[in-house]
Amino acid sequence: MKRTIVAGLAAALLLAGLAEAKVYKWVDESGKVVFSQTPPPENVPAEEVQVNAPPPATAPKEAEKETVDEKVKGNPALDPELRREYCEKGRKNLEILESAKPGAGFFTEDKKLVKFTPEEKALRMKEAEAAIKAYCD
Repeated sequence: MKRTIVAGLAAALLLAGLAEAKVYKWVDESGKVVFSQTPPPENVPAEEVQVNAPPPATAPKEAEKETVDEKVKGNPALDPELRREYCEKGRKNLEILESAKPGAGFFTEDKKLVKFTPEEKALRMKEAEAAIKAYCD
């Protein structure tokens, strides 16, 4: 029973944040294994023990949270800000297309007018409606 208590206390000392501290292990006069931060007497052979502290208890939760945030951010299916943005764009595009007169189109980056054919206009309207359905709550 005493050995169990001594071993438990030794383990508790090792795990109590001693990652950088030196820990020594030796056998005392009665044959018990001793763990200590204090070196043993000069005439007692001892070895220095490498102690690896466990990660903090909060580390997995924080890592998991970051992973969840990374998955949400930039994902239009999950990110509320992107959903609102895509919803607004879909509604605005549909409104513009519905009010557009025949021969309407859009300007390219080099400021050239590209006119929609009736088929292209219908396709763009379907795309806008799909965006509204997908992103507007």
